[in-house]
Amino acid sequence: MSFRFSKKEKQKQQQGKESDDDRQGSFLDYTAGQYAFFDIGGVYNDPRGPIRHFTISSSPTEDFIMITTRIRNTPYKRRLSSLEEGTIVKVRGPQGKFVLHDDYSKPAVFLSGGIGVTPFRSMIKYATDRQLPIRIVMFDSNRNHENTLFKKEFDEYVNKNRNLKIVYTITEEEQQQGAQDTSFSPTRQQWTGERGRIDKAMLTKHLTDEEIRNSIFYTCGPPVMIKAMQDLIQNDIKVQKDRIKVEEFTGY
Repeated sequence: MSFRFSKKEKQKQQQGKESDDDRQGSFLDYTAGQYAFFDIGGVYNDPRGPIRHFTISSSPTEDFIMITTRIRNTPYKRRLSSLEEGTIVKVRGPQGKFVLHDDYSKPAVFLSGGIGVTPFRSMIKYATDRQLPIRIVMFDSNRNHENTLFKKEFDEYVNKNRNLKIVYTITEEEQQQGAQDTSFSPTRQQWTGERGRIDKAMLTKHLTDEEIRNSIFYTCGPPVMIKAMQDLIQNDIKVQKDRIKVEEFTGY
């Protein structure tokens, strides 16, 4: 689920404490890819506490703050999923260095797993809106077609951004329950992306030798996926450690 919060500091507006210029500003200036801490209030007896940090999946070019997360049966997530429109939340941040590099002559290669796509959504949206002169290639791995987050948006960004390429791959085969079920779920023939985990063959198929030599590689996802991607990048395609950026999601 994705949640959008207004960027305006409404509480101050209601109290009349800000100037006209303040009304035009936002309360959270962040760089695409960073995260922040969200205190949504009303969270009790959560083993991880009443505050969580989330990557900001929106872009600084958008007029809202968006977070995207899996909803699990925890006090915090139950409270988050039931927030009503108009609820005021406290946000502390931004933090994090998992952001686009400054030298746009070097391509960016994103290796994403599941919910780890959230910082890449922010970066890609920002690069597209600003028409940044940077080549971006994202490999987006998900369990199946239905779990591919933001795909409709990403496909639109590819049409708007000639420097953007996205390679989708799914790691589970579609379950075939019988011929009568084929009209209810995507079939193997309907999926046009890659299949299987991101590996050396997939990278070398979609990246040029020059892109492999010069790119900055970013990987984000659960710890097991991160370790596999680091091994792949460093050992299989021989990318130096200083050209690798990592953001680990230890829990959602």
